[in-house]
Amino acid sequence: MISERAFAKSFPSFWQELVPLLTPRFVGLFNEAYAKELLDDSGAPAAGVPIGPGTRADVVAEFAFWAARMCHDADLPLDQLPAHPALVREASRRALDVVQRYEGAKPATLDPLRPDELTEGYALTLSYASLYRALQPIAKVEFAPQFLGCGFLNAAGGDIGVDGTLVEVKTTTRKVAGKDLRQLITYLALDVGAGRQRWTHIGIFNPRRGTFHRAEVDALLLRVSGGKPRIDVLGDIVEFVQATEVFKDRKF
Repeated sequence: MISERAFAKSFPSFWQELVPLLTPRFVGLFNEAYAKELLDDSGAPAAGVPIGPGTRADVVAEFAFWAARMCHDADLPLDQLPAHPALVREASRRALDVVQRYEGAKPATLDPLRPDELTEGYALTLSYASLYRALQPIAKVEFAPQFLGCGFLNAAGGDIGVDGTLVEVKTTTRKVAGKDLRQLITYLALDVGAGRQRWTHIGIFNPRRGTFHRAEVDALLLRVSGGKPRIDVLGDIVEFVQATEVFKDRKF
């Protein structure tokens, strides 16, 4: 069994056949043509959040995600986060736990976030408000939408669902990459494998860069596959991952 991230970065021959037009040139176009403007609370273009000297960027990114998630669950405005130390402590604990368990962090224990890291984390958390503004009007926000496993793909949790838009959060200094789009396509295929079709759009939100890219699923898949409809593209993924003998022959 492998994760959706590993699958998105593996099996190049399969992906090339499935979505032959998901090329570096198209990804470059995606970064330009599919960008949606993010605005801060004053209506000005949202700014990115630079990495401070010595900042543990992975821990800070996880803190911001958990803080935004917990503020949403508590119906708390994001700008009030610093006034709730218990929530800050819990978001910090969860961030450290995630990095320790999933990012291969060493040593076995991690130091708590420093004051400068918390300040940076607060700024990243506020960026989520810009994402919400870009998707107005909003009826429902769901953090960590769940996907059932299929074939040799493990069950997975996405980042955020905003109505019919599945949003992947990438708190990095780089632009959108092909593997990010393949990861989102994999989530869509897992939904199909479970007999569901919840998402009309996919998006990639980067609070570090202050960017958001959004695409309509049917049109995107039609384009990158060279004309195949959504159900065929996603069905081919389901069929492939259910062929367990293919997985046994692969090395990662």
